Amino acid sequence: MRKILFILTLASLVTACSANSGETAILGSDRDTHGCISSAGYRYSMIKQNCIQPFAIADIKLTDPNDNTLALYVILSEDRQKAEIFSASKTKSTLFEAVKGGYVSQDGKVRLINQRQIWKITK
Repeated sequence: MRKILFILTLASLVTACSANSGETAILGSDRDTHGCISSAGYRYSMIKQNCIQPFAIADIKLTDPNDNTLALYVILSEDRQKAEIFSASKTKSTLFEAVKGGYVSQDGKVRLINQRQIWKITK
């Protein structure tokens, strides 16, 4: 019985210590066209002209109306004439232009509205 237990233990140690023949991903190797590392949460901002972590510097945080388990992060330009929205469901951010009461997307289909100090996104 001891001999069988010894052989099983030895076999499990040998298989556990074997070299991994599969390729492993190198951290930081998932850079986008702007050089931003997406696995670290970085996205390219057209307003900031740099890689940013939207969740860390967002001026406005909203719940995604398409999926309430996700968040939308809004970055405002220095002069507050533009807003940039980052969503987990889209690879690129969306630019908005300032209008009375909020911001509107460049295609005019989506609005970011400030109602009584509460921001909402509408389609």
